[in-house]
Amino acid sequence: MHANAQALSGVLDHDHDAYVEDNFLASVVSIGHLTPAMIRVVLRLEGGERLLPSGHPDEWVRLAVPADDETPVVLPVLRENGRWEMPEGADYSPNRPYTVRRWYPETCEMVLDMVVHEGGVAANWAMGAKVGDIVGICNPEGRFWLPKGSRWLLMLTDITGLPAVGRVLEELPEGFRVIVHVEVPSDADRQEIGEIIETVADLEISWHTCHGLKPERPGYTELPRIAREIRQLPDGPGYIYIAGEAKAAAECRKHFRDTLGFDKRCIDAVGYWIEGQARV
Repeated sequence: MHANAQALSGVLDHDHDAYVEDNFLASVVSIGHLTPAMIRVVLRLEGGERLLPSGHPDEWVRLAVPADDETPVVLPVLRENGRWEMPEGADYSPNRPYTVRRWYPETCEMVLDMVVHEGGVAANWAMGAKVGDIVGICNPEGRFWLPKGSRWLLMLTDITGLPAVGRVLEELPEGFRVIVHVEVPSDADRQEIGEIIETVADLEISWHTCHGLKPERPGYTELPRIAREIRQLPDGPGYIYIAGEAKAAAECRKHFRDTLGFDKRCIDAVGYWIEGQARV
């Protein structure tokens, strides 16, 4: 079980401190394909002992990558007025949000699992990255929080939400009931429980191999269809976490709220990307 596994064991109310900005340069320690559509990057953060975890298992950081081969990543600096600003003459490096799959404070190492897709700024960087490359990372922020008294969890995501699924499963207390549906591009993109994902939760997981462009249908995702096929929820109080394409996630939320009558205050629907736009 992951070292941060205590984070959810109390199934606490949402209560955390305000976000504190900080920025770090990080070097690539290792990089390689986890599955055909997922690259795992391990980074060591310079000054990483300052990093403030958010306390949320779906926490994300913005990964800043070089604009090109000749332009190194430049980070904002903390001014005397207390604001973080770019040094004079420097532009913000291209950056995208990624889930912190694991954080090891003792070594200041961070694991990011990145979806491979054409035209993605950070994905293109990852496909050509090598050990020693330098990127930028900020303090993480997150959203996932089990309401106090929850007896079960339902997670519904496409492959972009899979790193959050993995982290949550590794931090859930023993025997906690969790139902997971994940949309992936191929059977080879499933992440085996006990190999890539460790969990002591009472898990029921379904993989749906329908993510990506297909000639027989528009768009990348069938998340709303997968949601509509869920016609019954477990008894008692619970929490539903949805992550994926923004409009699809909103449609899924509507199904659980309106069709199944589930309390909207116990649903989080997070838009990780927008159909037709660069995935930001």
